[in-house]
Amino acid sequence: MDCSKDQGNSGSIAAVPGVVGGQDTFGPYDVAKDWPANVSTLPGNEKWTWGAGQGIYAENPNRVFMLFRGELPNIKRPEAKLLTEFGPSLIFPIGRLPWRDATVSALPGSGGTGQEPDDGPKNWMLGKGAVGTDAKWEHCLTIVDSAGKIVETFPQYDHLFKRPHYVTINPYDPDKHIWIVDDHMHAIYIFTHDMKELVQTIGTPTVHGADGTHLTGPLSFPGCPTALCLWPTDTMARASRSSTRPENF
Repeated sequence: MDCSKDQGNSGSIAAVPGVVGGQDTFGPYDVAKDWPANVSTLPGNEKWTWGAGQGIYAENPNRVFMLFRGELPNIKRPEAKLLTEFGPSLIFPIGRLPWRDATVSALPGSGGTGQEPDDGPKNWMLGKGAVGTDAKWEHCLTIVDSAGKIVETFPQYDHLFKRPHYVTINPYDPDKHIWIVDDHMHAIYIFTHDMKELVQTIGTPTVHGADGTHLTGPLSFPGCPTALCLWPTDTMARASRSSTRPENF
């Protein structure tokens, strides 16, 4: 049965076409092809593409923050091949996009929720390859405009991150500082609005704990109007998904 005539715009995605709300909180949306631009479009970076996407925040249509776990080699999709050495009916790459699992291929590899952060890079290097050949830790944070063009990069901050996965602006902050949460660094970084200066680090990077100067796997930052903020941590989340960690600053 051909249902295409009932789907409206062929690029529109919706659980129930034409319905606003319901399963689609913001209603149907159209897919913007080739948005954002590939990081390979940056001069001198033609051989590399995005690693695993971790977070996105749109301050406005022309200032969209994106977090990635470094980069992966920019190679064309290979021809599908049966992997009979592993068993029957196994084929790679499988028929979907992306054809490569960036979550596993990109640094820091494993070390997800409930795992030790330091295990990721160790396992990645033992089982997959070398930094600079199979992956690299660059362009973890970029800003694109409404057309998806990369307008700002921050190579000076790549060394601060291990698994950056949440970026936002506190809506109550008149100075509009940029907050970036990195659970593997056990830290939250606060930058000036123009991203020219790191003004505060909450937690002790690479050192986990549960006191006034340490965090354990912070997960997000819910904006707050007072000096007391609560944010979920990995340790708390495993015990109770509604648990939060209080901090004064």
